[in-house]
Amino acid sequence: MADHTEYGTGYDPNALEHDLQLISRLMRGKRKLTSRLANDIYYKIKSENLTFQSSRGEEFYDKILKNTTEAQRRKTQRQIAAGRRRRQNARRILNINRNIAVVMFALVFLISAVYLNWNFLMDVRTNYHAKKLLERIGEGTDAAAAEAATDGEDDSLMTPDSGEESGDASEQSEPRILSKFQALYDENNDFSGWLSIEGTKINYPVMSREGDNDYYLDKNFNGQEDKNGLLILDYRSDVLESGQNIIIYGHNMRTGVMFGTLKEYKDKDYCMEHQTIRFDSLYSEGEYKVAAVMLSAVAYEDEDVFRYYDAIDISTQELFDEFCRNIEENALYTTDVSLEFGDSCLILSTCDYYTEDGRFVVIAKKTNTLRNGD
Repeated sequence: MADHTEYGTGYDPNALEHDLQLISRLMRGKRKLTSRLANDIYYKIKSENLTFQSSRGEEFYDKILKNTTEAQRRKTQRQIAAGRRRRQNARRILNINRNIAVVMFALVFLISAVYLNWNFLMDVRTNYHAKKLLERIGEGTDAAAAEAATDGEDDSLMTPDSGEESGDASEQSEPRILSKFQALYDENNDFSGWLSIEGTKINYPVMSREGDNDYYLDKNFNGQEDKNGLLILDYRSDVLESGQNIIIYGHNMRTGVMFGTLKEYKDKDYCMEHQTIRFDSLYSEGEYKVAAVMLSAVAYEDEDVFRYYDAIDISTQELFDEFCRNIEENALYTTDVSLEFGDSCLILSTCDYYTEDGRFVVIAKKTNTLRNGD
């Protein structure tokens, strides 16, 4: 057994082995400890916080101190301290940048979430308002039915000679607002009717403001700001005139509100499944059948093209023939519904991004007036 008494009573073979390997690594295979090498080793010991565990290691460290000056050691310590500060600063900057990145990501996520939720909430509000308006129309319809029933009972008690004069002819010819719409019209005189297509999301009030087709592009029934706007009856359209087309505009919203689903009519099969359109003006309930679908655009002043949005008056044979010819030339497709002189059409228009200022247009023929007046 080897004699280890030369290392003293505190001898630890593992500690000695550790120090011998460490010394060998620090010397890098060199046998002579020069001043420059000692300075390099001192730098490494201090920068890496190396420690010796045996008396052999302590002896080596003493040699390092003897081969370096105090000035060299102070310089080395300053360099190490400066290096540590640089690393700390770099870590601090990295952490700051990381935190900034996290905050920016959180802000982007929050803004996106708010934007999406805001759009969703605006759509919910739009549909909620439309639902409440529909309920009020229903209440008006019920009230009108009850009043009619009461009038019928009263009339049954009257003799032919006891009835009052019905009024002069001029009063009879005055258009009367449908009872179901009276309350909404009293609240907002811009209210012009209701458009609905069974089996679709389109079920909204239609507004019209004299001389202004833009007012309700970003406002709701109460005049509040609403990115969805409302459906707009072209103020030039007269629902009481025969030989007139009725044009209704609406936003092509990606969420599907207003005319956001009108583009589904690009598919003829879809059209044939939803061919009937209901537009009840203030004065009459009307039913329409889709006759044609087309793509168009807002034209420049000097362009010689079909401006469907100006094709309102078709009261003469010439104007009507021109209207029909342009539809045939520009239609994506036509249906089995044919147009004849004397017909009136409902034109639904929304934006389409197939070209600059593009428009998607659905043209429907009036097939039935369900009720005029009350």
